[in-house]
Amino acid sequence: MAATPFASGGAQWIWVPAFDDAAAPAQFVSLRKAFHLDRVPDQDVLLHVSADTRYRLYLNGHSLSFGPCKSYAQRWNYETVNITPFLSKGLNILAARVLRFSSTNPGCLSMIRTALPGFILYCDLPGQSIKTDESWKAKLDTAVRLTGPSEWDYRLGPSFLNINERVDGELIDRGYLTPEFDDSSWPAAVEIKSTGKMSPMLDPRRLAPRQIPFLTEEPAKFDGVVTCSGPTTAEEWTALILDEKKVSLAPESIHIVDIEVKALTTGFLDFICDYKGNVKDRPEIELLCSECYEPAFEEGQPRRKGDRTDFRNGTLYGPADMYKPHLGLNQYSPFWFRTFRYVRVTIKTGLEPLVVRGFSYRSTHYPLRVATTIQTSSKLLNSLWDISLNTLKNCMHETYEDCPFYEQNQFTMDSRSQMLFTYILSRDDRLARKTMHEFYASRRDDGLLETHYPNPARCINIPTFSLFWVLMVHDHMVHFGDVHLVKEYLGAVDGVLNYFDRRLGKLGLVGQFDSDSWAFVDWIDGWFEPGKGFLGLAVPPAYWKTGSATFHSLLYAYTLLKAGELCSFVGRHDTAREYTSRQQSLVQAVRRHCFDESTGLFLDGPGATRQFSQHVQTFAVLSGCLDTSVAARELMSKTISRPEDYSMAKASFAMGFYLFRAASEAGVYEESWPILIQPWEKMIAQNLTTWAESESSVRSDCHAWSATPLYEIATEVLGVKQQSKEYLTRLGKDRAEIAVAPRVSLVGDISGTIVVGDGEKDVVSIKWGDGLDVTVESMKDLEISHTKA
Repeated sequence: MAATPFASGGAQWIWVPAFDDAAAPAQFVSLRKAFHLDRVPDQDVLLHVSADTRYRLYLNGHSLSFGPCKSYAQRWNYETVNITPFLSKGLNILAARVLRFSSTNPGCLSMIRTALPGFILYCDLPGQSIKTDESWKAKLDTAVRLTGPSEWDYRLGPSFLNINERVDGELIDRGYLTPEFDDSSWPAAVEIKSTGKMSPMLDPRRLAPRQIPFLTEEPAKFDGVVTCSGPTTAEEWTALILDEKKVSLAPESIHIVDIEVKALTTGFLDFICDYKGNVKDRPEIELLCSECYEPAFEEGQPRRKGDRTDFRNGTLYGPADMYKPHLGLNQYSPFWFRTFRYVRVTIKTGLEPLVVRGFSYRSTHYPLRVATTIQTSSKLLNSLWDISLNTLKNCMHETYEDCPFYEQNQFTMDSRSQMLFTYILSRDDRLARKTMHEFYASRRDDGLLETHYPNPARCINIPTFSLFWVLMVHDHMVHFGDVHLVKEYLGAVDGVLNYFDRRLGKLGLVGQFDSDSWAFVDWIDGWFEPGKGFLGLAVPPAYWKTGSATFHSLLYAYTLLKAGELCSFVGRHDTAREYTSRQQSLVQAVRRHCFDESTGLFLDGPGATRQFSQHVQTFAVLSGCLDTSVAARELMSKTISRPEDYSMAKASFAMGFYLFRAASEAGVYEESWPILIQPWEKMIAQNLTTWAESESSVRSDCHAWSATPLYEIATEVLGVKQQSKEYLTRLGKDRAEIAVAPRVSLVGDISGTIVVGDGEKDVVSIKWGDGLDVTVESMKDLEISHTKA
């Protein structure tokens, strides 16, 4: 890695003096630097900046950059921005607001922090350089406190984010972003060093340039008012959010208004109000973000959800930000983005009135350029597509996220599906590459990868999730054919597979994992082992009773098939044969010890009488455990159409993706479609605008592992499957790069444009309906095969 601009420019990590990192789970620090220009440069001026943990940087009051992009200590990102458009002749002010999560206290689990706080910046201006050193001013921000785990509502699940704010506006350093602000009372910044004289130790953060584009921050308006109570009317609040007309709130009044966006989204909230009353009697403003209306569970009832828009019978649950305004004009924006479909605004005024002048948000997502589109008269397919797209979009920021509302964690299993969904929509694989490398960097000494990463501490590991990382690498090979990427990761692939090989027991099956590992398979009602706590959830009972879960062996076998292709792709044919041999031994052991002759089904564990799941049957097909296509067809027909006959545990939304794959491979896809798509139809009927996490685990309403319909519509209904030329050539596969096999019976009419390459013309168009036969066209001379499904 080349020297960073910070090192060549002499910039140092700086911070506020006398800082106690353990004083709170998180604290804000403000920093300022003044400089003068005789003239504004004609050329671009690049500024480089980073912080530990997060920063927002301003130049003359303009927001320049928000970062650093999430990653890990050995690849600590910095951002580079062109500041020329924001420079002024004369006095200029750089100002930063930095959020530091403590390294010793629990806090946001999706953000890594090192043992040292800090801020670093370098900019080479004509005739002078701006760099972080002791000439900067720094001050602890005492106006804002982040809520901690003790303030979380644990009825909603574990506390992961801890990003909500309690703000006293009177303590805000108003105007510190502008040149006019007087910072003479602020102390000078101090340099933060981890090394001493003649010490070989380096700073824990190895700085590296940001690998993905900046997130969007697009101004947006709310769509309407759902309910309103208090002296003000819904019409007044509607005029505020749509037409920016002020709302005057009377003294000693309480106002509660529920404001909505039509589809769940992620964004930075912007609330503007004016207060001219008594400092000691200021209003209290609460902004509560929620995913949906749901039945109350104040009396200890189990959490359940139905119609997500049922405001008459439901209530809103979620974390809230609290703000007490200062005298004058207030512009309040929580530092981190929020996830919401509804925002409940509660305002309690004191002896003086409050004027609300604006409430809006800035939509923020990864800037994915979606090149794949569909058009159809089918209301179902349109809803499936649009909701899936919105779900995926809201789970893509600086990482792939499991859910934006509760966790914002990047999990291997989730990310594998999300990447495949992304490849359907766009050839932008930058976030996918970043994700693969981050998990690669999380390798443990036993060969496994961290289950979710980046994270600030050692967390519970789900061993099988490492197998999904191997599948990620295989997926990228198939779609992009990058030889160097495969070579880089093969060593880690070997490590993951060897971990499972060491777990094989006397029966030749994968046995139990370490006692501190989670043998997670899927969120299923009844899959709970008493006395095991959290680790007893979502695990087939057979795992505990027989010492082995068939699913683990079959997922390992399925991954070995894909790993064999990875090895063949780069010429490691001996290793490919070894992996094929391992796969064959596994499926033979499963046939021998886990097949139930009386039902023709595979058991959840060896000798686990009458314990069946769709998961095991699915991966029996995908891993090559069936001798014939007829056997696969019979097995999947029973699995999908008659699970109740065998008391079979049903796959959740996440595992539904693999159930679809097995149905396709077994030749029962079209006949199974009405059953397989039912869970998503139910969610549509319940008025979701993003897909939920699970039916059995009622929590998140936006979980991208459930966005399977994107993949189904593109690759199965339209039937467009792409394989890179490099992949086909190196593996000696005699087939076209683009295979089109539409399933015409599933929709009466449809027109789709599917991206298959990097250029604007690298698309395939397919359509049928209105009396027309299937037509397949491309704007470019692409190698396409067209067959019936």
